Amino acid sequence: EGGDKYQMKLKEVCWAPHLFRVSVTPHEYNNEKRQRITVRDVASVDYSAESKHLLREISNITLSKK
Repeated sequence: EGGDKYQMKLKEVCWAPHLFRVSVTPHEYNNEKRQRITVRDVASVDYSAESKHLLREISNITLSKK
């Protein structure tokens, strides 16, 4: 039963959309250029806020073309 609960929890979070805030910094190690990618924040998607933001951006684009 413990394994079933674990599997159910795992299925709930796999392939769920999230917003990630990341930072990328270039650095060099042994004369080899690399990127260090760090996740700064993870949040669930707020579909209402995302929709409002996209509508605002679309509105700005259409207004700037007139």
